[in-house]
Amino acid sequence: MLSNVGFAQSEPVITNESPPGFSSSPLSQSAEPFGQPVPAENSIDCLQCKPSAASNDGITVSMLDGKSQLKIFGSLSALTVFSTDRPFAPGLPLFLLPSSPFGLNTNTFDIHARQSNIGAMFIGPQTNGFTPSATFVSFIANDTLTGDSYGLLPYNAFGELKSEDWRFAAGLQSDVFNPRKPTVISLAAMFTTGNTGSFRSQARIERFVKPTSSSEFSFQLAISDPIQSVFGSRDLRIQEDNGWPNIEGRVNTGLGEIETLTGGRKARTFELGSSAFVGQIRTTRSILAPQDPQNPIRTVVDCWGFGVDAAINLTESIGVQGELFTGAGLGEYNGGISQTFDSATQQAIRSSGGWGEVFAYLTPKLHVHSGYGIDSPLRRAGDTFVLTENQTFFTNVVWNWSKNIQISNQVDYRKTNYRSPLLDATGCIFYSEFQWKF
Repeated sequence: MLSNVGFAQSEPVITNESPPGFSSSPLSQSAEPFGQPVPAENSIDCLQCKPSAASNDGITVSMLDGKSQLKIFGSLSALTVFSTDRPFAPGLPLFLLPSSPFGLNTNTFDIHARQSNIGAMFIGPQTNGFTPSATFVSFIANDTLTGDSYGLLPYNAFGELKSEDWRFAAGLQSDVFNPRKPTVISLAAMFTTGNTGSFRSQARIERFVKPTSSSEFSFQLAISDPIQSVFGSRDLRIQEDNGWPNIEGRVNTGLGEIETLTGGRKARTFELGSSAFVGQIRTTRSILAPQDPQNPIRTVVDCWGFGVDAAINLTESIGVQGELFTGAGLGEYNGGISQTFDSATQQAIRSSGGWGEVFAYLTPKLHVHSGYGIDSPLRRAGDTFVLTENQTFFTNVVWNWSKNIQISNQVDYRKTNYRSPLLDATGCIFYSEFQWKF
């Protein structure tokens, strides 16, 4: 059964120096997020909503005798999505729904502005070597992103204290586990098809070590909510924490001098990260579900995950990045095709997968990205979970027409496999987005 279909794009900066060339950006990799300022040079959790080649000025208000600043920013997005097979969810695809056994036409078309966002950042005066700040970002999507409706989706909301060597942060943040993201248009960010890691409430501590100007090590440790902040339940089962937080950790190594690359990106030559988490989920059947002696009312599921991510700038204009993962009960981290628990076996669903991307900046304002992702749950005797494999090939072209306008187009070839008697689905999805930032 499918539960906790969660997706949102969290855009952490991978290193202390915020090298956006290796950052997780939905459309482009740039020196500063599109729709939001970089919180700090050494902020690993910097969210990048919609990047562009130019920085976003936003509206900055000086406060407290000029010792503090409040910056307001945002973007307006018009996104069209055409699919040759029915996707879930409408307009923000995660996977394809089963093919029709009657050969019916299953084309879909969506046009929406749910990827538009608004945000604010407060930066206070430095005290004892630490700078306090607070960040809030929200999209105008509904609160689960799985319905074709508008609402208010809190995306990041956290406060932090940071210095050259330390960062302390608490609130709604991107995961420490597998923070890197492929460069794609949709907020779904290839979740459930090789890209794990989401965003949730957590408290974290980070340490930055720079042995030389050409090397850096970052260490992160967090306690986090086992349930991600955005998900949609697809069955009559309630999933919740079991009274304990998840523990997440990550180590990142950056090698090479920080250089300014094509498109205004600032990045090191090579980065390698390793992350993991451990925790529990408690599942409880709804009182509306049929009573089944073979299906206990409550089950505790042990969850864990391990991931490796890397990025290389081969030249000033060409690079590669990617991520691999394995684990169990990864639904709350958008793994296992968002399936956490198999009620028939009373076990967490094991899954492995990953994604890879090649990118090239043809000019400072025009760049292309191509990649592949796969999420493949382990199938064992007695399993009954429905989605058995999910794959995506993607290619996109991004044009930063001006400092405030970005135009992008993308095509996906997707394949979603199902357990019999459901039929596998294969199709192409075409995206086109016009975005104006302020």
